[in-house]
Amino acid sequence: MPESGNYRYRWAILFAAFFAGMAGPIALFAMPPLFPALTEILGVSLAGIGFAAMTSFGLGISVMAIPFAILSPRLGWKTAGIACLGTITLGALITTGFPTFWGIFIGRFIAGLGFGMAFTWPVGALSVWFRRDEMGLATGIWSATLPVSGLLIFVLAPVLIASYGWISVLWFSFLFALASLIVWALLAKQPADDGTRISGYFADERSACLSHECVESAFLDRGMWLVAVAWFSLNYYLLGITSLAPVYFSTVLGFSLFVASALAILPVSMIIWAAPITGMVSDRFGTRRIFILASMAAGLLLCPVIFILGLDLLPWALFFVVLGIVWGMTPATVFASPREIVGPEHAGPASGILNLMVGLAALSAPLITESLVPVIGWQGALASTALPSVAGVVAMVRIKGLI
Repeated sequence: MPESGNYRYRWAILFAAFFAGMAGPIALFAMPPLFPALTEILGVSLAGIGFAAMTSFGLGISVMAIPFAILSPRLGWKTAGIACLGTITLGALITTGFPTFWGIFIGRFIAGLGFGMAFTWPVGALSVWFRRDEMGLATGIWSATLPVSGLLIFVLAPVLIASYGWISVLWFSFLFALASLIVWALLAKQPADDGTRISGYFADERSACLSHECVESAFLDRGMWLVAVAWFSLNYYLLGITSLAPVYFSTVLGFSLFVASALAILPVSMIIWAAPITGMVSDRFGTRRIFILASMAAGLLLCPVIFILGLDLLPWALFFVVLGIVWGMTPATVFASPREIVGPEHAGPASGILNLMVGLAALSAPLITESLVPVIGWQGALASTALPSVAGVVAMVRIKGLI
């Protein structure tokens, strides 16, 4: 069908959601490259700085995810985005202005509260603006905010540290969050009433959507929680690896900080292209489940390889390329799922469950992984991050028929 000017504006919405959506991941990834410096400056252990910088962030996400998801429909997704980005900006400012142990803890907790709001409004906006047969592509592009942000901060951090000191990384995080707030406030808007939508649905799709009578029922949907289990598995794997790997590469393997940071973010950078392609292919085949299941299973099979990679750069680089492609099969399909499970009008609020899973992963993965190093060694700790994928496989087997 021909596109109206109103419908073409969906690409502006996608751009705004993408740019603004990078604020939270940049805040999340800003700290791991600083761990070596902060352990020395603050005089705390690796687990200690992980608690102040990452556990606090995950705690904030976990506290805010579900309450804000319930509140967000009353705010609307534009106002919800402004509240989210404003909170992330405030947390980044406090972290930058008070770089002590407890200053970092408080600032990161507030930024985590902001990240706890981060999925409801972009998914809500995309679910309203994009049709079902483009939703995988749209969420695939938008979900690349995480790897793009990670790649940007991990590559840029060594340059900023060398040129302006470690505090400059935190300033960058704050300024980007502020810019994201401005972009979203200026570009986000509801589609005009052109007769193609009924209660958030495209009229010709309404009969094909599985809807719920109220937002609260969306939070009790079994299918959403099964998808959430897989999403937690991926984020635990990703955050555990990316928080520990830079320290392992620089302190144990002797790589430079730049090489260690670039190598650690390599698997995340693979998601930049793998996620949109997977989303587009899942649109074509009309299934999300099979791609998530394949990602979970392949991640588990890759886990033992960590023990035979040795001390050289090339094997680790090749392993991380493959791992990143495997990870990239999950984000687009996960974020396209709420629209199909609970319907477009509840997709944003239901995505609060996915937000909660990120919070729980951020709360647990870095702390547990770093605490396991003295017990089972560096490689054992890194490999342990794949274990929750067992639950992800089981969840995707049980969800058959829903997505």
